[in-house]
Amino acid sequence: MANDIQRSVEDQISELRAQVADLTRSITARAGEAAGSAADLAEDARGRVRSAARVVRAQGQSVVEAAKDNPGTATTVVSTAGLIGFAIGVLVGVSCQSSARWR
Repeated sequence: MANDIQRSVEDQISELRAQVADLTRSITARAGEAAGSAADLAEDARGRVRSAARVVRAQGQSVVEAAKDNPGTATTVVSTAGLIGFAIGVLVGVSCQSSARWR
């Protein structure tokens, strides 16, 4: 009777070890697939960043050339953008203070 119980427990342990080994293989395979997908996504992102950097550089050069050709207009545009930004900042600050009073 004790030998039967021991044999049954040993069989269960063997079966569990086999299942753990199967799970380990499955997880390892999936991790490898995920790593491959992550590497592909990272490479794609690098390509997109390079492309975006080229576009930004080209646009920046166009803006610099336009500013050189029209300094008065460039000054007006930058000043207007600064004033709009300042006004937005003031409005956000006032809004935050008034909402803090209500709390």
